[in-house]
Amino acid sequence: MGYQDASGRRLSYGSYLHLSELLGLQGGLTEAHDELLFIVVHQVYELWFKVLIHELEAVRAAIETDDLHAARHFLSRVKVIEALLVEQVGVLETMAPQDFLTFRSELAPASGFQSAQFREIEFLSGLKDPGY
Repeated sequence: MGYQDASGRRLSYGSYLHLSELLGLQGGLTEAHDELLFIVVHQVYELWFKVLIHELEAVRAAIETDDLHAARHFLSRVKVIEALLVEQVGVLETMAPQDFLTFRSELAPASGFQSAQFREIEFLSGLKDPGY
């Protein structure tokens, strides 16, 4: 019969993925057309970072138990996700610099370099220089 919530409603695609909440998280600061693109691309990066952290922790756990087959499997997934993230830069490159500048001043001092998850990925990957 499948999952039902407390009200007896059956699970749907939208409810399982919390789409109404997810799709409501792209509120921008300006009316600039490309701000939505900018927000979505960066939110997607953060979602993939969450998966990368999950997979890198699984790699570490597999190595600790000498399950090298599982570690290799998880690392293969990490490689594919990282390739996808590199490709995603192409979407941002469709935004002209002057279009980015229409809302960039509103973002100060925020920066992608402030991503805590990116820093966690660096640490899980062996880059542990706290001064970096």
